[in-house]
Amino acid sequence: MGGGGTVWVKINNTCGPYFVSHKGVRQRDPLSPILFNLVADCLARMVRKAQHNGLIYGLAENLIDKGLAILQYADDTIIGIKDNIDVARNMKVLLYLYEMMSGLKINFSKSEVLLINGDDEKQIQYAELFSCQIGRFPIRYLGVPVSASRLHVCDWAPLIDKNDKKLAT
Repeated sequence: MGGGGTVWVKINNTCGPYFVSHKGVRQRDPLSPILFNLVADCLARMVRKAQHNGLIYGLAENLIDKGLAILQYADDTIIGIKDNIDVARNMKVLLYLYEMMSGLKINFSKSEVLLINGDDEKQIQYAELFSCQIGRFPIRYLGVPVSASRLHVCDWAPLIDKNDKKLAT
């Protein structure tokens, strides 16, 4: 994609000519989320195909065949993979292929690696592989606290306070 109102279409690795978009989709355009979701769905399909081919294994393999590897809602994506450096390398390659295919750039510096019951050395190894930060539990996903261990009342307090304020109005 080009910037400043000019765009081009790439099909089968061949770029078409630039053209001026008179009614293009811009940030905050109501069509943007729909178009983003179409492209983001490609990532989910790529992950599922890699799982089918035994290149990636997600979490909770005992509950879901080959595990749950991707959760997506709007522009939030959580990728959960088995603690295995080869699987992580395969995911890194898949993410680069997705960038090349979609034209979207993954901002690894804003991304985080979290390990469930992992040690600091492994966490550093994965963070270096993905060139991202090390995160800490509990995290918030769609406003809900998520943790690798039992949550405490204080973890739920912001959500409860927010709900109480809504009820008060």
